[in-house]
Amino acid sequence: MTGTSGSRTATTTSGSSSTVVQAGQTTTPTETPKRLPVDAQNVELAKQSVPVQQNPDPAPPNEIQRLTNLLTNPTNPTSSTAPTLAADQRSAVRQFDPKLVYYDEFYRPIIANPYPDPLQIVYIYQGAPRILVIPPLASAVTELAQLGAYSFTAMVLNAVGIPTSVAVGNMMGGGYLPAPGEPPPPPPPPVVPYDNVPVQVQYTNATYQPFVVNRVVDVGDDPAVGERKVLLDGVTPAWGVWTTNSDGQRQFEVHKTQQFPGMDDAPGEGPLPGDYQMQLASSSKPAPSGLSTTDLLLIGGAVVVLALGIGAIALNVILEIGRPHRH
Repeated sequence: MTGTSGSRTATTTSGSSSTVVQAGQTTTPTETPKRLPVDAQNVELAKQSVPVQQNPDPAPPNEIQRLTNLLTNPTNPTSSTAPTLAADQRSAVRQFDPKLVYYDEFYRPIIANPYPDPLQIVYIYQGAPRILVIPPLASAVTELAQLGAYSFTAMVLNAVGIPTSVAVGNMMGGGYLPAPGEPPPPPPPPVVPYDNVPVQVQYTNATYQPFVVNRVVDVGDDPAVGERKVLLDGVTPAWGVWTTNSDGQRQFEVHKTQQFPGMDDAPGEGPLPGDYQMQLASSSKPAPSGLSTTDLLLIGGAVVVLALGIGAIALNVILEIGRPHRH
């Protein structure tokens, strides 16, 4: 089956925020997301494969819970069980390369697996979690007849089925295989992308410095969350509101994101998948991924106490040197 390119996420529209670059007035830094590395030759091999059709039934809740535990619980170094993700991988979820998701003539998403290990895709469809497992260097096609943006968690599995790396991806719905005699599905409406958009993360107890992303794809209001949903660089899910910054530019204010779509992980506050460097507005240094504001305050307090202790020792040495000695 011959797939088409992912042009659905590259449609340009009037009102694009390309004026951010044309104006040349912003000094906001541009952030490029980190993605799971791929081998170009393996990508071609996977895309040349015949996609296997998979329309999975809802996954058992205990399987979703098992996967959630593997992704969120720290590895016990004394445990005899198979290892899960390293701590740095859990705190810095990457993006699944959007070039690995494309569409067939019926607008069904095809996902290519360019890895020498199985690739597991977990997503929500019709209110239930689904699981796709794509063999190494192969591809799969699935139906998402309902329109929408479907964020998913992609996991590369080792020989015993344990995730060794994780990323967040996205696929668009609206495609299905027509029954004999039925007309093909109509083309889904184009998405609305904006290029070079300032983004600011505004959480309950923390405001972060704005940064520019190469593209923000607006996929519309999300009634389940109650806010607008966008895809940063076409992949990372974010919920919030459109605003205008002090330079008069269109800006998206992020209130929520999602680390593991399809899992027992509702949208909330946290690091942005793609490992975007979030810098606190009141600090010139990036906030380390996985550390809360309370953690940072405790670390800062410890540093102050250590500095005072060192100062007291130094002062005592100086006084001792200057004190006259009796013989």
